[in-house]
Amino acid sequence: MPNGKLSLRIFSNLLRWKLARLTWVLGTFLSACAAAQATNPPVITPATGVYSTYQSTATITAEPGATILYSVDGSAPSLTYTGPVTLTNPMTIKAIANLSGVDSTVTTANIQSDPNSLPVPRNGLSLWLKSDFGLVLSGTRVSRWSDLSGSANANDAVQNTNANRPILISSAINEFPAVNFNGTSHFLNLTSGLTDLTSGFACFAVFKPIGTTAGTMFATGNTGPSDLVSLAINNTQAQFNAFSGTTASSVTTSAGALSLNDFQSLDAVHNGLGSASITVNSTPSATGTVQNLLNTARTLNYIGTSSTSSGFWRGHLAELLVYSRTVTPSEQAAIEAYLSSRYQLLTAASTPRPIFSVGTGTLSEPTAVAIASVGGAEVYFSLDGTNPSPATSPLYLGPINISFSQTLKAIAVVNGVRSAVTTAIYNLDSTKWTSPNPSTAPPLQLNLQLPTTAIPK
Repeated sequence: MPNGKLSLRIFSNLLRWKLARLTWVLGTFLSACAAAQATNPPVITPATGVYSTYQSTATITAEPGATILYSVDGSAPSLTYTGPVTLTNPMTIKAIANLSGVDSTVTTANIQSDPNSLPVPRNGLSLWLKSDFGLVLSGTRVSRWSDLSGSANANDAVQNTNANRPILISSAINEFPAVNFNGTSHFLNLTSGLTDLTSGFACFAVFKPIGTTAGTMFATGNTGPSDLVSLAINNTQAQFNAFSGTTASSVTTSAGALSLNDFQSLDAVHNGLGSASITVNSTPSATGTVQNLLNTARTLNYIGTSSTSSGFWRGHLAELLVYSRTVTPSEQAAIEAYLSSRYQLLTAASTPRPIFSVGTGTLSEPTAVAIASVGGAEVYFSLDGTNPSPATSPLYLGPINISFSQTLKAIAVVNGVRSAVTTAIYNLDSTKWTSPNPSTAPPLQLNLQLPTTAIPK
């Protein structure tokens, strides 16, 4: 091959290589420029949290030259921000910033003013779930339960599968709602786990266990299980689990410490020095020696189930506070007082039982029985001898007709707290009424006597 043609081929290949190299450098440069042009998300002040002083306005800031859009109803931002936003209590603000046509990610702030929360320490608070604010619903199902702790790592509890979402129950206790977990499939994933627990751990819950079931209300840990920290309910017992690596330890209350089907408060505190305690309704219920907790990432974090996604919990959860440290006795007492006052746990636990207009006895004829109860109560009743329940029994709306020998039972429910059962056993006089109960119904016999005189036309 002539040297001229060889030189031309070498030059052509070299030119192709330089063009490819230039293309790669230019692409890298443009990508870097695009990354550099990404718009930073705006900052909302005050940020997400429960504030003990009233918050009247919120400001939204972004990088110079950016346009800010916001919303105050949880919808996509669409209002142009021109100055401080007047806050109602509570309020969810969402905002985005746009710079040179590039939108930022959305910033969300759930802001609640609650002066009664002043006793609650914020230091070390890693999770605060309140059923009256910060929930995102799909119908009545909870898809997101926003963390109101204000911690750097927002620990929202989320569930993307509709069938696994718990259900919001309105006016469950003291006119506050609660989130209902069914014990078979409902649970929420925490977006962040707890890491450094070398200074201890504390958990406070206002909840109602339903039925005689076992399950885990709160869990953070890893596979194995390892480094597990959890609060489990087993019928009328509560158990706090503390794992150091795969070495297990626990503290468990005696049977009967919890009241089934009633709201109550439950504390579990690890002091960081090898000891833990459980308190029910401000009354110490168990204490014992446990493993100290480690500083390690925990990737399996749930509300309503264990770290292995089994052992689903059944009950209603109204509020949950979790600390990545121990709490002092005075702090514990202050948190308990806040929860007890907010939900009226001590006074609400004494709902009077309903009163029947007719007591146990033999009835000479079918009778209508009225039921009286305290103001604001809902009354549920049964006629088959079973104990009534809000979930399965009819709501009393007016006098009940007793047409057979039957057992009437009723309960009164005020703010989610039920009374003891009132019972009356009625025996219908069988000499006059030959069907003593609904299951025995002999053929109807009529003695018809015709008139002896003709009816005038």
